[in-house]
Amino acid sequence: MKQRILKRSGIALSELSFGGAGIGNLFSPVNTAQTESAVQASWDIGIRTFDTAPHYGAGLSERRLGCALHALHDEQRVISTKVGRLLTPLQKGQASQQQGFVEEGPFARVYNYSYDAIMRSFEDSIQRLGVSEIDILLMHDIGRVTHGDNHDVIFKTAMESGYKAMDELRSQGLIKAIGLGVNEWQICSDTFNHADFDCFMVANCFTLLNNDITHSFTEQCAQRNIDLIVAAPFNSGILATGSTNPSPYWYDEAPIEIIKKVIAIEQVCEQFNVTLGAAAIQYPLRFDIVKSVAIGMTNVARIQTNNKWYQEVIPEAFWEKLQQQGLVNAIGR
Repeated sequence: MKQRILKRSGIALSELSFGGAGIGNLFSPVNTAQTESAVQASWDIGIRTFDTAPHYGAGLSERRLGCALHALHDEQRVISTKVGRLLTPLQKGQASQQQGFVEEGPFARVYNYSYDAIMRSFEDSIQRLGVSEIDILLMHDIGRVTHGDNHDVIFKTAMESGYKAMDELRSQGLIKAIGLGVNEWQICSDTFNHADFDCFMVANCFTLLNNDITHSFTEQCAQRNIDLIVAAPFNSGILATGSTNPSPYWYDEAPIEIIKKVIAIEQVCEQFNVTLGAAAIQYPLRFDIVKSVAIGMTNVARIQTNNKWYQEVIPEAFWEKLQQQGLVNAIGR
């Protein structure tokens, strides 16, 4: 598998990354044996970049990933995780928050972007992962849509306090690169005057269905040597399953206008004999600023399919047709 380099840190990322939400039991449970098989299968096809977060399964994803990677040592192995939520033990009788994760760890999530919380979260992740350092640390889920009326206060704390902790960890060599991990790409540009981040992980918003990010933000990042990691290229599933039996879109039922757009993209796929899933994976990789695409991988068959789609040859005329029909804003390259 090809690799791309994060310009600021020199970290080499495999073009596909292992997304760890699924092994935290997102939407449906997987067991430890399935996790170990999925990590091994990903490793076997050349994936060396693995992403997780305390949020995923309330610590379950980090614990499972750390165990599965324990025997897989390679100088090219890259682990990223996130900060911004502290996990606290559930009290007797207290219900699990779940938030889309089933059969998760017995912990409650508490948003906290302060200096002390970031340091504690980092130490907790080190323990759960069973590693002595983490390659990439991402501040998780800041943004106005996520936090509503609390956004301004949270953003101020994150930039003035939490960022200071991340910067110190990077200066001490405990972290090689720092950034944000968000669904709201617009919040990334708001940090330009407050922080010096190396990269941004943007989820659900650099896809065939959502690519306004290419209007100006990608150029702003390029001017600052800030690279992107794209997560959720299938927009929660619909770009993998298609319109006939649509999976969720952005973690919810797909609205009719989205299904119509998927159908229009499928028609172009049929014209050029291109698989929809292949187009979804390869679209963000057409942009030099994108260094890796993170995909949820929970079983061997799915991983093999993702790899097949990653390697599928797609003619340039296909991308040009998508742009001509106004189905995407830009096609890179």
